[in-house]
Amino acid sequence: MKFALFLLGSWTEPGADAQSRIFDEMVEQAEYAEELGFDSIWIAEHHSSRYGICPSLMPLLTHIAARTKKIRIGAGVSVLPFHNPIFLAEESAMLDVLSHGRLDFGVGRGSADYEYGNFNVDFDTRDGRTQEALDIILGLWTEDDFTFQGEFYEVKDLTIAPRPVQQPHPPVYLAVSRTPASVDVAVSRDLPILTSFSTPEADNLGLFSLYAERCAAAGKDLTVVEMPYFRYVHLDEDEHTAQEYPRESIRWVRDLATYRRTLTRGDEINVDLDHWRTIRTTEPPSYESELEGTVYFGTPGQCVQRITTLRDDHGIEYFGACMSFGHMEHSRVMRSMELFAKEVMPKFRE
Repeated sequence: MKFALFLLGSWTEPGADAQSRIFDEMVEQAEYAEELGFDSIWIAEHHSSRYGICPSLMPLLTHIAARTKKIRIGAGVSVLPFHNPIFLAEESAMLDVLSHGRLDFGVGRGSADYEYGNFNVDFDTRDGRTQEALDIILGLWTEDDFTFQGEFYEVKDLTIAPRPVQQPHPPVYLAVSRTPASVDVAVSRDLPILTSFSTPEADNLGLFSLYAERCAAAGKDLTVVEMPYFRYVHLDEDEHTAQEYPRESIRWVRDLATYRRTLTRGDEINVDLDHWRTIRTTEPPSYESELEGTVYFGTPGQCVQRITTLRDDHGIEYFGACMSFGHMEHSRVMRSMELFAKEVMPKFRE
């Protein structure tokens, strides 16, 4: 099996002076992931958000590439409707060159209404913009004098430099939602999928099963080996500590994500979550249901059991762990990473 580490970059403190430390910790975790033998790191794009403070992936991924030597560098994901596709094709190609061919390029349409509102991009055009932007990026990566005419974008006789090192281009992954339509797009493009570590396990595994079904129906043999299956993970030798320590961090993540879905413009930077919790109209899942059906919080042995089930019952061959989220302390994250690498990963690499 292969193993990935997802770096979220949550900003929980009131003041902005913590932001430099957050980025430093993300880089240190990426370096440690390489030392421990993880296969890849992934970072997500978010805008005006405390959930993750990476609005532009390529600069941070390039910085991490310069501090590492062999671990793969994953964009998980670039939200295509918010970018000029020519510029993103150039930036990502340059990252692939500078990293000597280590880029994994995840793309998606995003899901936050308020981000579309702030960028003044019509939310209802997100599918068309995503598909056209991806066509342009792939074309510019692989062709000279590339021309494209779409509803939203136009390119005429353009050749970019540099071009990616990986041939024919870096691996491309498509983020999918819970709808069959998004899975069908991935299958039609022969692309592996990326799913969210925030959704319940049954929903995520359902997407993987649907992907396999759609591939079979289309006569395509698209393997799941290169598709990371992400979960929130925290490990400790003591089961009670492993389950109780992340409780407030997951609560913060869930509540903030729920609040974000109520916005059409603006941001969630200065929201008073304590007040919002008293006026929200729906209650979040219980922590016990999170432990049972979504998060992997426990001892290394318990984590081995759950990943074994994923592999044996669902064909998962690439597992990704998000260990730093919410209020999680850097030292505890690093210890959880160490336990995962030394007591979990070897069980699946023998």
